[in-house]
Formats: sequence, structure tokens, C-alpha cells
Amino acid sequence: MDIIARASEALKPVSDDGIIVQQGWYDKSIKKLHVTLWSLGDYEGAHADDAADVDVASIQVNIWSKKDQQSLKNRIKKLMKKNGFYYMGGNDELEADTGIFINAMRFLLMAEATEDEEMEE
Repeated sequence: MDIIARASEALKPVSDDGIIVQQGWYDKSIKKLHVTLWSLGDYEGAHADDAADVDVASIQVNIWSKKDQQSLKNRIKKLMKKNGFYYMGGNDELEADTGIFINAMRFLLMAEATEDEEMEE
């Protein structure tokens, strides 16, 4: 499962509004509001007949800005949940040395394993 692609698709309305949504971590060259996607890992869920029935992956979504972005955070949570992601938690903090505000959220996605994915291994 490509969790970055799935999250990017879920957040397409945000990027369509002109907000940068990209894979990776904070990009100091971007001097404006942006959102980053970071894969936290994946694993196989339920098994039957020696094959995975469910693929599970987690992702962190960070909003980077000069101010708190609670409205955007709520929008992202709704979009992700609408696209099958489960909200696991979040944390908001201000980096005092840089003045950058971070709204961080973690999500989990479970999908039925397909034969194509099993064959990629």
C-alpha cells in the first residue's frame, strides 16, 4: 500500500487551494504554509492460509506555519477520515528558536490485501 499516494489523494482539495502538500519533513526553503507527509511504517494485519488479509500503514501529517492552523488541521482530519484513515492523535507546538508552529497528526489506514500486493514481495 502506498500510504503517501493515498494521503496525497485525500488531501488533494488542500493542494488544489494552493497549499503545498509534499512527502518529507519540514522544508526550510519554503517560506510559507506547507503540509508534509511522512510514512511511519506498515505491517500486515490479519492472516489466513499463510497470507495477509489486511495491510496496515501509519502516516504523520504536519502543518508548518508562522501561526497556529487549527482550522486547516480540522479540515485535514475531516478529509483524511472521509478517505478511510483513522485519526490516532496529534500534537501542536511552537518551535521557540525558529518561530515555526507545527500542527502534527497521525493517522492509520487499513486496506484489504490484494494478490497484486502480495506478489510484489
